[in-house]
Amino acid sequence: MQDDSYDKFVYHLSQSDKRDLLYGAFMLCMSAVALFSLVIGFSNMRVNRKNSENMMEVMEMIATYIGSATQDEYEEIAKTLRNDLVFSEYGQDMENYIQYIPNTTDNCRTCMDAFPSQVYLIYTNTGQPYDLDLFEPGEKPNEDDYDSTTMSFGYDEISETSLHIAKMPGQHIGNATIHRKQGILSVQRMKSLFCDDCIREILGTVEHQLVEEVIIFDAAQKKFYPVDSGTVVIGDYTLQIEYDHGDYEIDIKYTKTEP
Repeated sequence: MQDDSYDKFVYHLSQSDKRDLLYGAFMLCMSAVALFSLVIGFSNMRVNRKNSENMMEVMEMIATYIGSATQDEYEEIAKTLRNDLVFSEYGQDMENYIQYIPNTTDNCRTCMDAFPSQVYLIYTNTGQPYDLDLFEPGEKPNEDDYDSTTMSFGYDEISETSLHIAKMPGQHIGNATIHRKQGILSVQRMKSLFCDDCIREILGTVEHQLVEEVIIFDAAQKKFYPVDSGTVVIGDYTLQIEYDHGDYEIDIKYTKTEP
């Protein structure tokens, strides 16, 4: 290899030139990082400002509705507010609702240590549970001892969703029918019934589902299931869910094999 140290046509950088180049490259990188940080910060400021403006619009809308309501119009105004400010089946950004609405519940309806039944249908707007178990814990089912049919009913006035449950323990089967109308889910109501962790899990479960106002709850595993066509196995029971002419039919079957 030819040494060019003394070649007068080859120029070499001095130590000072090298330091200047390194310093220049360093400053260029730092400038790029600073510019990127400024762009990110500006973008976040715009998003926060937009969210604040949206919240202000909501508050102004509420104030306008309330200020214009007369005694005769109050119920109609309340219905309008409810339909404008709740989760519908088209969905919204759930985290915004969780963040901006204070949680006022003292006892979460799904966080109890023990439940008397294994599987429930729960109205998300009221927190009311309806157990689907055919037998109480500890019972040893015998077809000769159960020859009657028991019925129970439920209703959610916000979504106008009704529930009809029929149980035939002697045959080890039951049925639940969910009849829907408005399909509304109110996060504000949920904030007074469930803790924020359960609300997040419930909303994540019903997201993109047709039925949001009713949810299936596994009390033993503290797990939520959507009301959707298919099969759900919880404890000693198998739920077969089908959509039928606007209603959801849930066939309940006791599947535990007795020794």
